[in-house]
Order: sequence, then structure tokens, then C-alpha cells
Amino acid sequence: MYPTLIDLSLAENINFIVSSYRFFGILAAIYLSAIAYLCLRRNNLSPGLCISIITAIIAAFFIGSRLLYVILYWPQVVQDPSILSRFHLSNFALYGGLAISLLAWWLINRYLKLPFFKITDRLAPHLGLSAAIMRIGCFLNGCCYGTETSSLLGIRFPPFSPAHLAQISTAGELSFFFPAAIHPTQLYEMTAALTASLAAWTVLIKKGQSGLAAGVFGLVFTAGRFITYFFRDFPAADHISNMIRGPVVYSSALIIFSAWIIIALKQNKAFGVGEVE
Repeated sequence: MYPTLIDLSLAENINFIVSSYRFFGILAAIYLSAIAYLCLRRNNLSPGLCISIITAIIAAFFIGSRLLYVILYWPQVVQDPSILSRFHLSNFALYGGLAISLLAWWLINRYLKLPFFKITDRLAPHLGLSAAIMRIGCFLNGCCYGTETSSLLGIRFPPFSPAHLAQISTAGELSFFFPAAIHPTQLYEMTAALTASLAAWTVLIKKGQSGLAAGVFGLVFTAGRFITYFFRDFPAADHISNMIRGPVVYSSALIIFSAWIIIALKQNKAFGVGEVE
């Protein structure tokens, strides 16, 4: 675990500190924003309009992810409403952000009469790379950790890491001296993201069917996240929160992306795209 990436002393009582979590989160956002900008520019949009679209999508992502977090942790939000006004890279739920930003992305493409499926196909593999970059920050920070395990996949995080502190609070004195091995769910999710990117790229290169690559990415990535959910530890979540986060959200996403693939296949068949001559 390496939570602090940069710690420089600039002057007396003035330090420049950059956490691993924040660094890789911002790096992931910059990378995906740059790719989106290039994709939009290829459709003859002005630089200013491209930046405005990307800004709107980022805003939609933060609103959606914060909204789902409120639903998942409503009791904590009621006790501390200031959570809603904090602007930092925590207290967010990924799929809430993806849902609202995807909706905003579709509305913008429809309004500007852009080829939604085509552009989204090209962005999908890069979304997986961006998610993998984010999980590097999570792994180094020690957050988003998994449940205890005795399997060969288990990793022991350092004493007084977030996972170890959670173990101390639940297991007592023994855990204070000996951190238990846990599932490295950050690496599991990174693997899911990279696998989804590879699947999307393969479909994009070999099939050439509009919308199919993005649908396959969403299906594979969601399946990987759903599997990882069963190994993830959510110490602050109650039973209802876990039901919404897992079966409800991921099952809904799997249904949506399955329907996405079916619609894409039907549209491509109607227009004769990807058929063998």
C-alpha cells in the first residue's frame, strides 16, 4: 500500500501532497476526456463544443454517482448532510454516475444528430482502460478492499490500513497485531475492466457492427463487477444497501446491456452491416 504518491516540502509549514487515489483518479478522467475530445472532433464539432459536451458528461457522472451513494447510504447522509456538499473523489457510487452520464451522452448525441452507436463503440475500450487506471489508485490507497480469505489470492495489507482498521473494529485484539489476508478486489475489478476493453476492441475490429462493441463492453464489465461484488467488503453498508448495490443495480445493468446488444444486432441486420457478401 502506498497511499501518498507525492509529498514535497515547498516551504516552512507548506507541503505539496498528492494521494495515489486522487492522482490516478484524475489521470483516468484526463485520459478518457482526451479520447472523447478526439472522437467528437472527428465528427466535425468545434473545440469549444467538444469541451462543453465533455464538461456536461463529467457533471452528469458526479451527480449520478453521488445520487446513488445517497440511496445506498441514506442513514449516514441523514446524520451528516454535509456529505452532499463535499467535492472530492469519495462518497460516490460508480454505476449511478455511469447511468446518468450515459443518458446525458445519448441525449446530447441525439440532439446534435451524431452517430451515437459509432462514437460510443470507439469510446468503450478506453472506458475500461480508464477504470483500470482508477483501480491502481484504489489498490495503492488500500480502499475498496475485499473480505477476508485464506485462499492463495489473498493479500495482507499493512497494519492500520483501511482493511486492517475494519478488522480491528470487528475482530478485537488479535487483529490489532496480525492483519488478515483479504481478497484484492481492486485487482479483480481492474481485470474485469481490461477484459471488457479487450472484448470491445475485438468486436470493434472484427465485427464492424455499430453499437455491438459498446454493448459487449457493458455486459462483460458489469458481469465482472457483479462477480467481484461477492468478494468485496462494505463495512458501512446495511443489508438493504447491499441488495441495491448488488442484485438490483448489476442485474438491471446486465439486462440493459443484453437488450443493447439485441437492438444493435437488429439495427445492423436491417441495414446490412457486418453481413458476409
